[in-house]
Amino acid sequence: MKLKRFSAVHRVPSFLFRYAVKRVQLGRLATLTGARPAVTYATFRTASTSIHHAIRASGSASVKAHALAPEHLLPLVSPRAPHALTKHGLPIFAHVGNLAVRHAIIDPRREADFVVAVRDPIAVAASVMSAFRMWWPQQLRERVSEPGFVETPAALDIIEKHFFGQFPRNLMLDWLTHDMSGGMGWDPFAHAFDQKSGATSYVHGPWRLLVIRTELPDAQKDIHLRLFLKRPSIQVVPSNETIGFGPERKALIKAVHAVIRRHPDWVNGVLDDPRARHFWSDSDLDRMRNKWLLPRA
Repeated sequence: MKLKRFSAVHRVPSFLFRYAVKRVQLGRLATLTGARPAVTYATFRTASTSIHHAIRASGSASVKAHALAPEHLLPLVSPRAPHALTKHGLPIFAHVGNLAVRHAIIDPRREADFVVAVRDPIAVAASVMSAFRMWWPQQLRERVSEPGFVETPAALDIIEKHFFGQFPRNLMLDWLTHDMSGGMGWDPFAHAFDQKSGATSYVHGPWRLLVIRTELPDAQKDIHLRLFLKRPSIQVVPSNETIGFGPERKALIKAVHAVIRRHPDWVNGVLDDPRARHFWSDSDLDRMRNKWLLPRA
């Protein structure tokens, strides 16, 4: 136990070093070179990592941020702070990119380009629940590796109680509502969005923004990103960060989907929310509804 605490303490210098490097990269270096930093800005599990990697590979000064509103950032730089939720149901945590973008771009209002990733809000909730052990209830963490346990009625009941309890199941839409407005002073729902193309660019003060739906084919994402960032070499390659996931993940994904199918009122409430209707057409939402409510093969 002492060794684990020692190891955690010694991660702090690394965190501080990476934070300092990103601040220099986004601030002084960008000013000296005249390059506009590119920020991939999204909540968890939105398929934004592949976008961030594509932008970085094109040679742009690039960083990824999950939260920018002050109330969603920890006051102390610490990679080991526990996850918690704000009154809006959004996570508060330490992340190098969050703090670097807040301090190097948002606070000084330095010019930058933001790529904002938006994904099916139910898919975001299901993916976060399936991927992050930190959000699992203790009963699930203790037994998830037992062969066959995740498929049992007892496991489904545990998942259901947690998912429809304290879990941040409305993360995607609540993040758009509370982090963007609190972090950038920009309301995405106050500006028209091109549902047909799945992407729209905007200007807000010193910042250019591209809001893009990540279910678009990668080739279409390439077109939007190349045009927006003026980087003809950008190419999105699928990425799925599943470090540390064991063989139980596939079964857990199926279990979470089964739990969601038990609650059509919640599914319909999310997809009928005006915030979802802002980004997706009726036909898009009907496809999403079928995906979550119809039995899977």
